[in-house]
Amino acid sequence: MSVDMAAPTVEARLRAASAMAGSLRPEHRLATKIDLSRDAVVARLRMASDLLDACRALKRASS
Repeated sequence: MSVDMAAPTVEARLRAASAMAGSLRPEHRLATKIDLSRDAVVARLRMASDLLDACRALKRASS
């Protein structure tokens, strides 16, 4: 699997992950809605896996 490491692409992935997370502040937790459907959970797991791959690639590139 090849992960695009271009700065704009990495930034877009991080922004998408941040948008999915919603607010974690205690007063906003009830307002945060997370889609727990199978497809949504699979999509979030794939995004997390892609981000982990990107982090590992960055570490290898800097070593």
